[in-house]
Amino acid sequence: MILYTHTDLDGVFSAALISIVEQVDEFRFVDPGTVQSGRIPFTKNDIIADLPFDRRCGMWFDHHESSRPREGLKFEGAWGAAPSCARVIYGHYENPYLEKFAKGLGEVDNIDSGKVPIGQAESPSGWFLLSNTLETEAPKKEDDGYRRHVINLIQKNPEIETILEDEWVAERSANVKQELETFRRMLLENTKMVGRVAFSDLRLAKGFPRGNNYLVYSLFPGAVTSVRLMPVDEEDGTVKLSVGHNVYGKKSEFDVGAAMKKIGGGGHRPVGGATVKAEETEEIAKRLIDELNRWEGAHP
Repeated sequence: MILYTHTDLDGVFSAALISIVEQVDEFRFVDPGTVQSGRIPFTKNDIIADLPFDRRCGMWFDHHESSRPREGLKFEGAWGAAPSCARVIYGHYENPYLEKFAKGLGEVDNIDSGKVPIGQAESPSGWFLLSNTLETEAPKKEDDGYRRHVINLIQKNPEIETILEDEWVAERSANVKQELETFRRMLLENTKMVGRVAFSDLRLAKGFPRGNNYLVYSLFPGAVTSVRLMPVDEEDGTVKLSVGHNVYGKKSEFDVGAAMKKIGGGGHRPVGGATVKAEETEEIAKRLIDELNRWEGAHP
């Protein structure tokens, strides 16, 4: 049985929970766009977690509003309007073996639903620091190996202090803190305010450091929403686009997840993303920024 899950902390934590209750033989980490493309040959032996639904799979768990199942859709698993996919899984199984993960699950809920204090954005620690170690500029194969390692650590002992003491985790944590300053400078150099939107164009960035999605709001507090273009993936000619509302400022009701779904992505009302063709990126970003500013102008 193969478990397909997202690359972030919610995906990793979800995998840790599911593989305690279900017999999972292999973990594979993919992004929503890959699932939506139909390129993965899912079978009834596969579980999908924290990713869009595919009718060919055996079980599915998710919490994204953009993936809300249509009325009458029958499937094994669960969808719920919860702060994390891991929370949906925890509630679905109601298994006493999962109770020891309750404390960590609360942290995953906060991180995946954007309840990250601004101090954590500027200086990550605890579970938020761990979440920042899951994606680096290393080859995907190495990142995936690290994610499997973290799943094993969570299952053995879900206390974050113990997890952060692990040699591999500690090494990546140190790199995260070091690269955060580089990321800060990169955002300042490549971000401009377009109306009420902080637009970060990082497509040409080299040696891209991993940073968190909240730092931009510390640097540009006047932004209601941020739009970020990541470096071009030279292998398949695509760009990852991420959009989010400023969790520390004015509350916006613009539905980011719905907007991302229109371009092949997904997410929640306050945050979402998509993978788009490199040649279409500029036009898509401009159209999205215009839409965001029109919305905020009409809903001050």
